Amino acid sequence: MFVTYRPEDGDTQRWTFDPKRVRASKAEMIERRFGGNWEAWLAAVQAGNMKARRVLLWHLLTLTHHLRYEDVPDFFAEELLVEHSVAEVTELRDRVAKVSLSDEQREQMMTGLDIALSDAIAREEAAGLEPEGKAPLRSDASGTPSSSPRS
Repeated sequence: MFVTYRPEDGDTQRWTFDPKRVRASKAEMIERRFGGNWEAWLAAVQAGNMKARRVLLWHLLTLTHHLRYEDVPDFFAEELLVEHSVAEVTELRDRVAKVSLSDEQREQMMTGLDIALSDAIAREEAAGLEPEGKAPLRSDASGTPSSSPRS
């Protein structure tokens, strides 16, 4: 998952977030802040749930700054962009292929996922990442900050 935070009045920050690389203690903190279990939080982030995304931003910011949850900026929805990796979209596409749906529903979902997959491939290639998806982490942290060019 690629997360970009572009505040109106600050520098753009980018992270590569791999939910499989989050330490249990951090995951428990995330669950407490969100008010649900790990899987529910991940699904909520992917579905665009604002509280879940605020918790994600808080978690990513705490990787480099000591920050209380209450001090997370009150950002506009457009300031936080969450994009899925090729691996994530491919996994979702495989799940949809196995679910019992009408042909019309399956076709619509697959078309949307194919568009998302094309976007993810282009994004990862532009960033110099392997098109298969998973961006290598440069640390054992759950989010890897990348360059933070000024907006």
